[in-house]
Amino acid sequence: MENNSSITVGGKRFHYIWLRDNCLTQECRHPTSFQKIYDISELTETPKPLNVELTNDELIIDWDENPPHRSIFPISWLMSHAYDESAGRGDFHSKIELRKQQEILWDSAWIKAQPPEKHDFYSCSSQAWVNQLYTLGFAVIKNMPLAELDNFISSIGPIHYTEGGRFYTVKSKPGANDISETGYALPPHTDYESYMYASHLLQFLYFVENKATGGESILVDGFRVAQDFKKHHPDYFQILVETPAQFQQFYTEWEYYHRRSRQIIELDFKGQVTGVYFGHSHACNWDIPFDKMEKFYEAYSAFFRYLKSPDYQYRFRSEAGDCLMVQNFRVLHGRTAFDANSGPRHLEVSYVAWDYFTAKENFRQFKHLYLS
Repeated sequence: MENNSSITVGGKRFHYIWLRDNCLTQECRHPTSFQKIYDISELTETPKPLNVELTNDELIIDWDENPPHRSIFPISWLMSHAYDESAGRGDFHSKIELRKQQEILWDSAWIKAQPPEKHDFYSCSSQAWVNQLYTLGFAVIKNMPLAELDNFISSIGPIHYTEGGRFYTVKSKPGANDISETGYALPPHTDYESYMYASHLLQFLYFVENKATGGESILVDGFRVAQDFKKHHPDYFQILVETPAQFQQFYTEWEYYHRRSRQIIELDFKGQVTGVYFGHSHACNWDIPFDKMEKFYEAYSAFFRYLKSPDYQYRFRSEAGDCLMVQNFRVLHGRTAFDANSGPRHLEVSYVAWDYFTAKENFRQFKHLYLS
C-alpha cells in the first residue's frame, strides 16, 4: 500500500524519505563500512518515487531524480529495521531494547534462591557468561590461567589504560596509593566513573592469589537498589538524580588529582536508571547550595545504608584463577576486611569500554544484515 509519503511492506510502514536516506547502493553507502555517503540534507524537496516494484524478496524504487537512481531493499532487511511501532518494531531495534528488558534486578534473596555459577574457562560456552553479564551485570570465569588473561580481555576490546597501565596490580603494601592496597574493608563502590570522565566500563578483577583470611568479594546490584530506593524514598531518589556531587582521587605516586561532579543516579530520556556512581572514600567536600546540603546528606546516607545492607549484597569467596567481570556502572563491588599477614592476596584489575562489549554482540547478531 502506497501514499504520497510512505509505503507499507509486510504490514509495516516506511517513509520515502527514510528509504531514500537509507539506500543500500554503493553510491549511497561505503561498501565495507556501510557509512552513509549520500547527503539527505542536499535535497530541496521530499523524495518521490517514479516507480515502485514489490516482490516477495525485494522492494525496488526508482526515484524521481536527475540523474536517475534506483534503490533495492531486501525485504528481510526492511523487516529487521522496521521502526513502525504500531505494527511492531524490527529485530534490529527490538533485540537491542530486549537486553534492557531482560535485566534481572537481583537482591540477596534472589541470589540465594538461584546461586550464580562460575563458568569454567576451558569448557563453558562464551554465550553463557555473556548472557549472565547482560542479565545480572556480572559473571565469573574460573580456572583462567594468568597467561590467558590479556588475550581474553583483548578479544573483547582494547584495554582501557589507567595510571597503572593496562593492568592495575592490587596488593596490600606500605605507602598504598589507594585504600584497595590495604587490608581495610571496602564498602560497595564503582571505579573511575564516579571521579573521572570515563565511558561506561566493563571491569575485570582477576585473582592471581587469595590465601588471606577474610577478603570476601561483595557485589551489589545498583539498579535494584535504585529501584527499591525510589519506591520507598521517592524524594531522596530525586535528590540523587538531580544533584551533582563531587568525587575525587588523589594519586601521590603518579601526581594526578582527579575530580568530577556528577549525579549518583543517572537516568535516560525514558526515566530508566542507566548508571549508579558511588564511592564513599572518593566523596569530597561537596559544593552544594547551603539550603540543600542537609537534605542531600539525608538522601546520600540513606542510599549508602541500602548499599551496605545484607539484603542487597552477594558475598562469596574468590579463588586463584577466578576472573570477576562487572558492569562498573551498574554493579558495585567491594570486599570484607582481610588480614594481610595471613597470606597473599593479589589481584590484577583491568577495564574495557562497555561499548566494545556491546558492539561485539551487535556484530554477532546483525552481521547477516550487512555481510553476504
